[in-house]
Amino acid sequence: MLSLLNINSASVMGWLESAATQQWIVGILLLLLFICFIKEWMPVEITALAGTAALMLTGILSTRDVLSSFANSGPLTVVCMFILSASLERTGLIGDLSKLFNKVAKGRELTALLVITLGAFMVSPFVNNTPVVVILMPIVLAFCRDHNIAASKLLIPLSYATILGGTCSVVGTSTNVVVLGQVQKLGYEGIQMFTVTPMGLIYAAAGLLYLWTFGRKWLPSRPTLSTMLPGGIQRDFLLQVRIPADSPHIGATPVSLMQSELLGTKIVEVRRKGFSMQEELQHINLEEGDRILFLCNARKVNQVREARGVDLGWDDSRGLETLEQRDVQIVEGMIANNSEFAGLSLSELKLRQRFNIFVLAIHRQGKNITDMGPDTKLAAGDTLLLEGPQEGMNRILTKQRIIPLSQRPADAHNRSKQGWAILAMGLFIFIGLLGSFEQYGEFFKFFARFNPFYLAFIGALIVVISGCVKPKEAYQAVDWGIIFLILGMLCVGEAMSKTGLAKAIAFGVVDNIGPMGCLVAISGLYLICSILTEMISNNAVAAVMGPLAYEMALQFDANPIPFILAVMFGASASFSTPIGYQTNTYVYNAGGYKFKDFVKVGLPLNILLWIIFTCTVGWLYPLK
Repeated sequence: MLSLLNINSASVMGWLESAATQQWIVGILLLLLFICFIKEWMPVEITALAGTAALMLTGILSTRDVLSSFANSGPLTVVCMFILSASLERTGLIGDLSKLFNKVAKGRELTALLVITLGAFMVSPFVNNTPVVVILMPIVLAFCRDHNIAASKLLIPLSYATILGGTCSVVGTSTNVVVLGQVQKLGYEGIQMFTVTPMGLIYAAAGLLYLWTFGRKWLPSRPTLSTMLPGGIQRDFLLQVRIPADSPHIGATPVSLMQSELLGTKIVEVRRKGFSMQEELQHINLEEGDRILFLCNARKVNQVREARGVDLGWDDSRGLETLEQRDVQIVEGMIANNSEFAGLSLSELKLRQRFNIFVLAIHRQGKNITDMGPDTKLAAGDTLLLEGPQEGMNRILTKQRIIPLSQRPADAHNRSKQGWAILAMGLFIFIGLLGSFEQYGEFFKFFARFNPFYLAFIGALIVVISGCVKPKEAYQAVDWGIIFLILGMLCVGEAMSKTGLAKAIAFGVVDNIGPMGCLVAISGLYLICSILTEMISNNAVAAVMGPLAYEMALQFDANPIPFILAVMFGASASFSTPIGYQTNTYVYNAGGYKFKDFVKVGLPLNILLWIIFTCTVGWLYPLK
């Protein structure tokens, strides 16, 4: 019996170790990962790390392989870029753009569109896209409020401009950094920091011209989620009040309550002991403990709070000291991707105890959360209507990764350190630029040895040592979810290379479209990456397709740069959906957009940029 088990065990191990079997395992795992990314059954970084664990369990990847992937320069460069970006934010350099924006725009929509897109475009090649959008978004919303302009006319262009700007340097987006790290690990060192710039400038120019002309006409004009707090909010939130035991409204109807205390609101339903009553509200007699759901805008929240005989909110134990009316603010904020709030319930957060803040309402993907209660879990991108004092608001907005949409927290910028931040970023850009001209002599070749990771690391070190960013702030500035996603997908990319799956796919592509030329393959590679990035993370696409692009170039005996650029640009070309790119998700919630708005404006842009890339990449970079 034991000998039979040994024989079966040996045959199973032999089957698992065969190249064909391992390629099938990696291929099936890759498909499962993509399905999990689309379905969002769990956070994408956990999905990616689970894929790494599966590859280790099957023996496809060894511990050495995984640790080697984790030592890739790509995610380390992204970490440093997050810290460098934080230095520009903490010292107020990016925030100062608001003064220029308001001065130049002068209340005109077209001028504002030109200024905000050009400003975001010029910053994005050197600063991570997300902080640019996070900082500029409240500025745009305030401008729109002050000049009666629909913010939906400017927020999609803001996101798209940062994406386009990010393609103009290797470090402009984490997508490029991931691809660079992948091909460097495979032994290719032909890409410097500004190798992508010629293609990026033409690509971005086409995209910006589209936004300023045809795209501008297709942008919707809709009220935002709550961008006009001082002057009055247009979008309704769903609020809830409870009838206490001493309420004078017990026995009255919801309609009479609305007419006497809640003028300007719209009652949606009455909930009693777990049952929902939505019809014939004029015939329902209110009882103790009834919960009334109604729609109102933020201007009416103070009126609701002052209403007699009702308690605002879901928390029965809310009996804390009543806030002084003069001290209370109502502010709208969005849960950032790296917020500690994401994934936690309202009861777990204990906002009342920690910050004296109360959550009045939650918007998610353009809809109100109708059953908000203590067990309601928050998610990245949720828009919250918050009530509380100025001091609590400042703490929750600055420390808890809540993006303020209706106001900025009190200015805590360390402006005395601006010189250090400028020095660090200046050295980073200048040395990287010199290294891009290595073909023109030994002087430039000396600087070419300073790769993007080296430059980003030195820059991050300068801003931390100089005090632009405190060590704790440096840790907080990094979106660790993105880093772990990249690490997990790098291991999947390593498995594709190790098992020969990437090479097998490359062989198949060459065999089928080889007679049509490598330009067709490059164009097809871009298109595939562009489609995938609309459904799953752009970094996941970059990590998987990077090795494949390099193998395709080798099979065509072609210059790898156009193939690598096809992945860099294609994986960044997320314009048709709000879910493929983090900045799109942020403006989707803040701008009151519908999903179809991104399709209407973004799909033509996707097609245009695909054509532009296909027509110019062979002209800018030799194919052979």
